[in-house]
Amino acid sequence: MTLKQKTILAVDDDEDILKFLKKILEAAGFTVLTAPSADEGRELLARELPHLIISDLNMEPENGYSFIKSVRKEKLYQHIPIVVLSAVNEFNIVKKVIALGISDYAIKPLQAPLLVGKIKKALFKKEMSTWTPAKGAEPVLTVRLEAEVVELGEAGYRLAGPFKLTPGKKLAVDAEEFRKLGLGDLIHQSSNLLKSSLRGGVFSNDVTFMAVNEAVASRIRQFVKKGGAS
Repeated sequence: MTLKQKTILAVDDDEDILKFLKKILEAAGFTVLTAPSADEGRELLARELPHLIISDLNMEPENGYSFIKSVRKEKLYQHIPIVVLSAVNEFNIVKKVIALGISDYAIKPLQAPLLVGKIKKALFKKEMSTWTPAKGAEPVLTVRLEAEVVELGEAGYRLAGPFKLTPGKKLAVDAEEFRKLGLGDLIHQSSNLLKSSLRGGVFSNDVTFMAVNEAVASRIRQFVKKGGAS
């Protein structure tokens, strides 16, 4: 999964900061969504699930702590890494925010290389970590259509078939090889739909794993190396 397929939601009430974030992150290869308030951030979350959230801490009228807390209460968003931006570097405040389950804390003024490095690290750690859905959680959408996996990687795969998947939907994919690789219990989520079709009536859809641990990632690498998937 390339950086261009990773979407980041940046939430900050400072327009200049949002412009700065959009500029440096797009230059690094990410797709960037911006929201000038916590409310607009939640609205964007409801429409398109990002791979990572960047949130300012000292926003108005709702501050970043309240926004992050509200995000963490929603099961659908609990897997998303969050990087906090703040000019505050007081131990007690940092400790309080970290307790919400954020991935990193960046101090303003921002240094582009450092921030991009933190984001890449948070994304990598999430892809390699184990995430178990809450007991009883079910995928939002189950797809039962003829399809083929044309590319497979540690972070996800490319699914080809006579359909277009809406980005951000959870999928239940039943495939024997996936079960052997230990992917059957993971939640799969549709990502960005590729604009061009592979051939007449057959479309290519990117699907990401919510997370995959190192043991499963190793099995995927061995499977691909042996020619199981390109």
